[in-house]
Amino acid sequence: MAIAIAHWSWLPLVVVLASSMVFRADAIGPVLSALGVATLMQWLVKRLARWLSSRRPFAIGLCANHLHHSDRGGMPSTHASVMACLAGALSPWMVLWPEFALVPSIAVITAWARVQAGAHFPSDALVGLMLGASVGSAAARAFSWS
Repeated sequence: MAIAIAHWSWLPLVVVLASSMVFRADAIGPVLSALGVATLMQWLVKRLARWLSSRRPFAIGLCANHLHHSDRGGMPSTHASVMACLAGALSPWMVLWPEFALVPSIAVITAWARVQAGAHFPSDALVGLMLGASVGSAAARAFSWS
């Protein structure tokens, strides 16, 4: 189950964001802004992971490479960082648009699945979640999206 979630957790995220933009015209700006910040987050986290160059669990023989992942640096988890960044950036609207409350859950479940599938250590996922949520929340406050 963790392998399937690790591969496909982006799908419910896309459904939540796309349906919000289709059914709530006023959600288009916040969603596109959050996606822009998350894109920047992905770029930065990949560079940070390359610089830190920490080994992944499968790369040191702790488990099989269930996701057929490269062995490039795994700290922090890019998946966890990007999804948590989206959650942080959309957090001001979670009261108005309850479907956005699914985004943090998807981020946490994805982080768990990536650890269970051997792509990350728990610390990689936790740092990714904290870093992403912090950057997303700071961006929402800095740009006064709420």
